[in-house]
Amino acid sequence: MPGPRKADKIERIFLTFQEAQEFLGVSHQTLYKLMAQGLPSHKIARRRVFLKEDLVKWIKEHLYFDTLLCHCEESVG
Repeated sequence: MPGPRKADKIERIFLTFQEAQEFLGVSHQTLYKLMAQGLPSHKIARRRVFLKEDLVKWIKEHLYFDTLLCHCEESVG
């Protein structure tokens, strides 16, 4: 039986630091700030990586919270 073809590549479940920047549309500095605010990341050897599902979950949670916060501030003001 022949080995796997190039078309059968394994999909990576993580993004590199630069790929996470592009995915989120933020600068290098902003990504570090988001990590300090709790954005999940992992180290593999000497590389910092981000699981795609973690990024999507974090964005959804924070957009929901930010939306609620904005509505509460509008009601008070």
